[in-house]
Amino acid sequence: MPDHVDSVKEYLRLMTVWRKTADNKGEESQVASYDRRIAALQATVDEVEHLRRVTMPIPVSYGDLSDLPPELLKELAGTKVDEAEDQLFNIIKAGGGEVDLDAILIELYRRYKVLQTRKFLQNKLWRMAQKGVIHSVSGRKGVYSVQPTIVPNPPFRTSSFADDLDDDVPF
Repeated sequence: MPDHVDSVKEYLRLMTVWRKTADNKGEESQVASYDRRIAALQATVDEVEHLRRVTMPIPVSYGDLSDLPPELLKELAGTKVDEAEDQLFNIIKAGGGEVDLDAILIELYRRYKVLQTRKFLQNKLWRMAQKGVIHSVSGRKGVYSVQPTIVPNPPFRTSSFADDLDDDVPF
């Protein structure tokens, strides 16, 4: 299946040829029009490629692969992630900091028209967290993030277990 970005890139190449032809004919208004269109389309292609690169889930065992070219990524056997994991990762990443299970269920339907049971989703998210693709937010049940959360130090305890013991032993 052809990629839409590749189609736009081909159209950009054609527009560059048309711009050059208009420039050779001295048609300045046409050249300016082509320049605006080429710049806008190139910015769109750059943004889509950047978003694809930063939202792509990466298996923990290989580290960060976002700097590798797409041709190399196609050759690697271990970088495949199932479609559900990809969708869930994108939803959690788009949610910014932390996303709860209800929001994930809603966005899964709104973005991908996928209906899932709460139990299935809990299991899938738990497995993703075990692999290190996402992280559970400590202290909050059913809340996930793409970044690990830092647990603040517990408050200083002034009492100890020994304070609860009686001095008189009955035996």
